[in-house]
Amino acid sequence: MANQSWFKNLAYIAVLFFLFPLIPGLIEGMKKLYLRNFDTRTAVGVVPIKGTIYDSSSYVKQLNTFFKDQDIKAILLKMECPGGASGASQTVFNEILTLKKEHSKPVIAWVENMCASGGYYIAIAADHIVSSPSAIIGSIGVYSPFLFQLKDFLEYHKIKYAPVQAGYYKSATNPLQERTPEQTAMLQSLLDDTYNQFITDVAQQRKLPIENQKEWADGKIFTGKQALALGLIDTIGAHAEVVNAIKQKAMIEKDIRWVHPPVKGGLFASLSGEQKDTDDTSMVSHYVHQICSVLESRYGQQLIQ
Repeated sequence: MANQSWFKNLAYIAVLFFLFPLIPGLIEGMKKLYLRNFDTRTAVGVVPIKGTIYDSSSYVKQLNTFFKDQDIKAILLKMECPGGASGASQTVFNEILTLKKEHSKPVIAWVENMCASGGYYIAIAADHIVSSPSAIIGSIGVYSPFLFQLKDFLEYHKIKYAPVQAGYYKSATNPLQERTPEQTAMLQSLLDDTYNQFITDVAQQRKLPIENQKEWADGKIFTGKQALALGLIDTIGAHAEVVNAIKQKAMIEKDIRWVHPPVKGGLFASLSGEQKDTDDTSMVSHYVHQICSVLESRYGQQLIQ
């Protein structure tokens, strides 16, 4: 009897081992089947642009997923960004423009609190920008914040520093060496070129005269109300205004179903329903998520113990 029980458990584990990888696909298929046949709302993808931007990869991946999903009719960029690296911000900006050409989906940017510098670079790729009246907008400029000069500190403490280099400009950013006028000029030219790219894209996307860039750029920051007067955004408002803008741009007549990126936390987080739409309250959807929870509690816990 003990051997039979052991073999039964082994067979049970083997079946679960082969079936478990299929569960996420099964659940996703059930959810898509329900949404396509029973949910009358129109899907809009939500991409949060949050925090300082140093890496574009996650944003690019999510944007591609939403743009290529035929069920999603528009994209909302939920901006909460003080800026970031110019290269990463510019990459996301260019990716949005490319995807819009390929898939013809409107993009709306929504700013509640802050959309500055690299964050604003991304936002101008949108077809419409909505902001709260007191949000921080702008900071259109470029700077390099970590160019310390510590040569005098070394000399004061009688510390000798004798690096070896090849290439006159190689040490231009070395804080332990005094920067020459030529090196400073090279660094300034880098910032100037990046800045010119930035303001050129802003002027083109926002249809602003570039000769007036000192009014709306030059590193200045503005409230949403001030930004509206300058043409940096399109509308002052809150969530209702965002919904109106999306419906108008995407020609949506039905209610909107907000589609969010997968919740971080692994497979069990998505199976347990944490990935569900924030406004999904229908009875059928409730049962779908209940099934997910049962599958996790029935199979998942046994596998992770």
